[in-house]
Amino acid sequence: MISHKQMKQYSIHATDGDIGGCKDILFDDQDFVARYLVADTNSWLPLSRKVVISPIAVNKVDTEEQWLSINMSSQSIKEGPSIDEHKPVSREYEETLFKYFGYGYYWIGPGAWGNFSHPTQLAEQDLEKEVEQAPTKPTNHLRSCNEVHGYDVETLDDDVGHITDFIFDNSGWTLQLFVIDTNNWLPGGKKLAVRPTDVKNIDWSSHKVQVNLSHDALMEKPEIDMDRLADAAYLESILAKA
Repeated sequence: MISHKQMKQYSIHATDGDIGGCKDILFDDQDFVARYLVADTNSWLPLSRKVVISPIAVNKVDTEEQWLSINMSSQSIKEGPSIDEHKPVSREYEETLFKYFGYGYYWIGPGAWGNFSHPTQLAEQDLEKEVEQAPTKPTNHLRSCNEVHGYDVETLDDDVGHITDFIFDNSGWTLQLFVIDTNNWLPGGKKLAVRPTDVKNIDWSSHKVQVNLSHDALMEKPEIDMDRLADAAYLESILAKA
């Protein structure tokens, strides 16, 4: 598994060279899965150009050397559909992007990746056939990790701490845990691991993440050591307790 903070240290390798680093992750707040990595392309694209890369294109993640590779060329990215840096990713843009790269739509089908369990299975699908056979989800539910980072956490009783990180499974790219830092509420503080199923709502207007937990129930969530994310057995124990 990998955290959002860790991912922001990763470089992204296209088939013909390095295209910069990862500067954000956009996740789906209904299915709780990473939909896009946002690449920092300032060195080779105009400053106003935002590039989003779907996990469908990711073919390897090296957690030791801190890089990931994608099955796309930098040229294909340059020539791809453009998006405004300061505007959200719309479903209309997603359709244009997926058609350009020849991906199947993740929003067609019952699961987080449509009819598939893994994003790379959408790399080569018959879009016309998909659209004919299944209903679509008309809107997306994308949230920026950079934006939600720092949001206060509202329990059923009061506000306790703030969001300080996100932990993803870097295979299926599911969001496994929110990390809540209680330092601004409790002297010394703790970093607590909370499952997405405990999240009731993410409120943009109030900058709060609302959880279906009482104050005491939240404080009983396991404390997580962010330096041990590479330890599979340790993470299993945290997930079992969260």
